Amino acid sequence: MKPIRLELKEFGPYKHEIVEWGKIINEPIFLITGKTGSGKSTLFDAFVYALYNKTTSGKDIASLRTKTADDKTRTTVIFDFELKNKLYRVERTLAYTKKGNKNQTSGKVALIEIVDNNENVLATKEQDVKEKIEQIIGLDDKQFCQLIILPQGKFKDFLLSKSSEKKETLRSLFNTFFYQKFIDKLSSYAKEQDNDYKLKERELITKFDQFIFDEKLDKFEFLKEENFENVIIQINNQGNIVSEKENVLANLNKELEKIREEHTKIIKLNDKFVEFDELKEKHEELTKEENNIIEIQNIIKKLEELEKNIDRISEYNKLITKENELVKRKENLEIDFKDYSNKRDSNLKLGEQIEVEQKEIEVIKNKLAEVKYFYDNISVFELAFKEKKECETKLKEFDKNKLELSEYKENILNLEQSNKKYLEKSECLKTNISKFDLSIVKKEVEFENLKKYKNEKSSLEKNKVELEAKIDKLKLLRQKQSDLKNKVEELEKNKEKEILNAFLEELHDGDNCPLCQQKIIHVPEVIDVKHEEDTLINKEYEDTNKEIIRLETIIFNEQDDYKKLQLQLNEQEKVINFDSESELEIIKEEKEENEKSLKASQKSIAENQIQLNNLNSKVIELEKIIESEGDLKEKLALANSKIEEYNKKVQLNIIDFKEYYKGQEQQVTEFNNNFKKYTEEKSQLQLKEKELEIAIKNNKEHIISINSDLEELLDRFNNSKLKEYYSDFKEAHEAIEDLKDLKDYKEKVDTYNLAKKSLANNIKKLEKELSKEVKPNLEEIKERVQLQEEKVSDFGKQLAVQKNTYNTNKELYSELYDEFKVWESNIKEVREIITLSNVLSGKTESKKSLETYVQGYYLDLILEAGSKRLLQMSNDRYRFERRIEKAKGGGLQGLDIEIYDVYLNSNRIVNSLSGGELFLASLSLALGLAEVIQNESGGISLETIFIDEGFGSLDSETLDTAITTLIDLQSYGRNIGIISHVSELKDRIRSKVEVYSENNYAKVRITGV
Repeated sequence: MKPIRLELKEFGPYKHEIVEWGKIINEPIFLITGKTGSGKSTLFDAFVYALYNKTTSGKDIASLRTKTADDKTRTTVIFDFELKNKLYRVERTLAYTKKGNKNQTSGKVALIEIVDNNENVLATKEQDVKEKIEQIIGLDDKQFCQLIILPQGKFKDFLLSKSSEKKETLRSLFNTFFYQKFIDKLSSYAKEQDNDYKLKERELITKFDQFIFDEKLDKFEFLKEENFENVIIQINNQGNIVSEKENVLANLNKELEKIREEHTKIIKLNDKFVEFDELKEKHEELTKEENNIIEIQNIIKKLEELEKNIDRISEYNKLITKENELVKRKENLEIDFKDYSNKRDSNLKLGEQIEVEQKEIEVIKNKLAEVKYFYDNISVFELAFKEKKECETKLKEFDKNKLELSEYKENILNLEQSNKKYLEKSECLKTNISKFDLSIVKKEVEFENLKKYKNEKSSLEKNKVELEAKIDKLKLLRQKQSDLKNKVEELEKNKEKEILNAFLEELHDGDNCPLCQQKIIHVPEVIDVKHEEDTLINKEYEDTNKEIIRLETIIFNEQDDYKKLQLQLNEQEKVINFDSESELEIIKEEKEENEKSLKASQKSIAENQIQLNNLNSKVIELEKIIESEGDLKEKLALANSKIEEYNKKVQLNIIDFKEYYKGQEQQVTEFNNNFKKYTEEKSQLQLKEKELEIAIKNNKEHIISINSDLEELLDRFNNSKLKEYYSDFKEAHEAIEDLKDLKDYKEKVDTYNLAKKSLANNIKKLEKELSKEVKPNLEEIKERVQLQEEKVSDFGKQLAVQKNTYNTNKELYSELYDEFKVWESNIKEVREIITLSNVLSGKTESKKSLETYVQGYYLDLILEAGSKRLLQMSNDRYRFERRIEKAKGGGLQGLDIEIYDVYLNSNRIVNSLSGGELFLASLSLALGLAEVIQNESGGISLETIFIDEGFGSLDSETLDTAITTLIDLQSYGRNIGIISHVSELKDRIRSKVEVYSENNYAKVRITGV
């Protein structure tokens, strides 16, 4: 990834700045320089914020907003970067809270791809942008900071981290979690298969308890083929017993069938004897019903005669009903005729009254015609009277309104002058508060520098104590070295004495000397030699020498670091403001007082403005009222004209006139209605009178005709057979209802005759069949059948139980044996899966999991690549090695890193390096890590790496070596940006991004390109 352009607005110390990274990014190495606190590291906060909405140091994002930014201006970062020949842009604005608001102003983000100057928006939602960025760059925010932007004190984290922390880092960088995920899934699957295998075995063993045998099966722990062989023998024995008993049951059923056939024949014979007795009883009962049947036959004859004459009876009944209706109609017609006679008299009286009133009504009509115009337009004249009154009232109020208007305008002028004074005071206070804000920022920086100075001074004192302890330890080691040296020299002398003693022990008095061949007169005595563990002393002496060298190296480096830090603190004392904390509190208090005054002024302005708004509204309202004076006068003149016209024609007020007109109009309407009613009723009454006379005449003729027909029907009744059963037509008509039972009477008689005949025939037939038979004894045969059925049932139940047991055992055996064969065939595969899971999970003797092995492989690559850089930077003195931890099975287990020191010919822990050496080691490892990631992960491109500080701990020669090594990285397609305020780097690196201050804000310029 290569940064191309960075635009910042209200971001940290930057007001509005554009950094054209594209001008310098292709340089092999360039310097980002500026004073401490100038805003160098903030540039990389901008990178991380734009891409990931995070910061390099993990501080609160809200703190990125410039403290002096006004509420109208948003904090914005626009970042263009190039990756794999594609150009991308991230635009992000920071959420912030305006003064006086409770809710935040929301932030925005957009990810854009630029192709041929055309912008293609890839994402605008926070989560979508995050996923797209991680997909494009191939790193999350933590990996980005660890590999591309190496912040102050952070790029040695990987070197000093524990094995568990390195494991997590390697897992995220090289996706080795895939191997652990595979192992976890395999382990879970293996465990599941093993549990299923054991559970199935227990399940199958448990099912053996379901077999039902006379003798219980022996218990067993593991499932084998022989368990099934014992079962099948017992099942076959059960099958043989069932077959034998089935034959016995078949013979018993045949015998039962014969007895049942005999029983059926006897039951049929007995049924005939029973039927014969029942038929005779029924015949006797029918004979008793014969008198009732005769009565019913007489009723049938009576009803049949009635049915023949039903039409005459109906006709007679209709005539009687018609006669009654005509008599009733006669009475009604007479009443109607009398009523209409009375109405005709009333109509004559109404006609006489109309003739009297007609002349008076004509006079009223003429008067109404004269004033009709005024009545029809009465609302116009009513309005005229009302407007006259209103206009006269309003014209009286105009003088009062003019006086009020003058007072309001004077008050407005006073309030505007007051607001002007408050505004001038507010502007002055705002200017003071802005100055206080700038002073607070400066004092906060001074206070932070003071705290940093105190922390560094405290750390220096602590380092001094630790250094003195190491010097004391070195003195003790040198004393120990001296003692051990004496012991070693004494051991050398003892060896010479032992050689001499061995030589003397072989010689005797009088022997020739093997060296000079002269005769020995007297052999000297053997010298006593002190025997000590010379090997242990030598080893301890060597270890002490090594420890002294290591401790001297550490002390030398720490003394050098102490001196440099002491010099830095002495320089800082010259510029440190030791009163910055108290000065900051004073400025804050003064700012708070100004803010209170500002709020009071703003409150007064707001209150005055409310009064001004109210007064202006009243002024506008009064001016509109006064403007309408001419219109009111014109309106009053028009109203007076209308009132004069009304008074000439109408001598009544409006209310009286309306009542008068309505009363006269109502009188005319009533007359017209009466006249209309008279004429209409007169013609109707004459017509109705003629209709009633005709109706009365016709009704009388109909009554005479009906009486004649009734007399004729009575003569026929008296001469008919019906007279024998009924006294008159009325009685006969009432009996018609009984005709509905005629059919039932006939059916009852027919049924009786048929039943009697059928019973006689059946009795005769049975007498003939049973003449030679004797009634059987049913109890005896029934008892024989019952005994045989019980015998068959008991034996069948016994057989059913045994057969069911046999079939259940046989089915259970078949099911179990099939499951056993499937289970047995799966055992081998399950055991192979479990073995593989144990090997990959590190549960074997080697104790090494697949993920640990893969991570070890990647770490070895990183250490190899990092060692190339470290050897070059340390003049071939240091290289990286993994700490060897032996397990039972052998092999590298941990991910801890050690430094091999060629001078000492031994490994050293990382913490034993000096500050400068630790920086070079961390830098080398970070570069090696970047190289391996780019080589191993095709999706990640590490074209540019930024390093924040650390070079101040290097001496001049080491600094040259480090820079030369970094410049050589260009051959690997990688550029290096160094963030530092160290003056020596300015002379060694030509291309620079300089951060400086102007008008209390940070600015950037690019030089040396």
